[in-house]
Amino acid sequence: MRPDSGFNHDLKQCERSMAALITDYLQKLPSAERPRNWVIAHSGGLDSQVLLHLAARYFDTSELRVVHVNHHLQADAEQWAEFSQAQAAALGLRFFRLDVYPQSDSEEAARDARYQAFAENLQQGECLLLAHHADDQAETLLFRFLRGSGVAGLCGMPRSRPLAGGGLLRPLLHCSREALEGAAAALGLSSIEDPSNHSLDYDRNFLRAEILPGLKQRWPRLLQRWQSNAELMQQNQLLLESYLQQDLDQCLRAPDQLCLAALKALPLVRQPELLRFWVAQFCGELLNGRQLTQIERDLILAREDANPCYQLKTCSIRRFQGALYLVLPIPQTMAQPGPLQLGTHEFADGCLTVAPADAGLKTLKDLRVVRRQGGERCRPHGRGGSVTVKKLLQESAVPPWRRDAWPLLYHDDELVAVVGICVCDGWWSEKSGFSLLWRPFSLSEKA
Repeated sequence: MRPDSGFNHDLKQCERSMAALITDYLQKLPSAERPRNWVIAHSGGLDSQVLLHLAARYFDTSELRVVHVNHHLQADAEQWAEFSQAQAAALGLRFFRLDVYPQSDSEEAARDARYQAFAENLQQGECLLLAHHADDQAETLLFRFLRGSGVAGLCGMPRSRPLAGGGLLRPLLHCSREALEGAAAALGLSSIEDPSNHSLDYDRNFLRAEILPGLKQRWPRLLQRWQSNAELMQQNQLLLESYLQQDLDQCLRAPDQLCLAALKALPLVRQPELLRFWVAQFCGELLNGRQLTQIERDLILAREDANPCYQLKTCSIRRFQGALYLVLPIPQTMAQPGPLQLGTHEFADGCLTVAPADAGLKTLKDLRVVRRQGGERCRPHGRGGSVTVKKLLQESAVPPWRRDAWPLLYHDDELVAVVGICVCDGWWSEKSGFSLLWRPFSLSEKA
């Protein structure tokens, strides 16, 4: 064991490193965007314990709050949450517990659930502090290299990035695990240990326990060199993205619509990268080579009359009339608004706006909104004859995935209007009336 002076050296080193990264983060922000709160992600493990106590020494306590994510995956999860709450209380900090239930006990499922909870909890103008350190970065780089993640994956974990209405910062990213252990000893900190960290069934644990120690022994400056490489890759990625953004601007019909003709006009080498960039920008998902190949085969090269779909975690990719669409999942249950009146009625999947018009729907009295069930027919004003609602939606170029739940207007059992498409005979006024506009939410709105 090293002497106490070594522990104090580690503590000072971690304090200096944290202060430098926080200062750099703030200098790159407009003064008006300085975080109004710093939110510490605290698991109770050694790394987050050091972050918590260093942050409490660095910031005014009124600027801090602590969040603990309970994954409910371990028998001691409740005790860990209580430990975290006690640590926050001892420092006089506000504490918030976030309960999540991952879809499985895999590392990926736990991470997805955790970051979703962070994003939902983070308030406008707050910055989330995570305790990732230099060993975590090296582990991430090696893991991603083995998975074939490409340039974007080899950028590693960024020091900072936007998150929800605020930001995310890793202020210990340049500190080694060894230095954090020394800082914890100098501060006299206790911590908890997740037993799953010792299971070699998890790939990251295997790399951490079996591979990285040997690499670090052979190359003592491995952590610093890999961090430098990650930062160089990040610079290269920014340069690549600046070129891809120019291509994307030429290919977009709307944020969630990519024109296939424009995509195919690009050199072949740029097409998959642009597709990857588009999905990452609006879905936050990074497509791998296998996924890109499948999307090309199943969507881009599908026959013209096909209605193909490729499912991602947060959305799906669809093709319709020469474009790829990023589509949010349509809610299984969609609440109906009350009595129809002027103004905007917000649904889970879009907005219905009712406004006065020189000509249009003659009355709003006793009308109700009903979702399309299938098989409906009506007589659109001015068309001269009966037609199915399905045909009207097809003629109006409504994408197939939006047709099933399209809003219809009824008076008792009589179909009065297909919202945004037509008003039926007997319900049209030439002198004054009401217009009906249905605007489905796009992915960029995250409604």
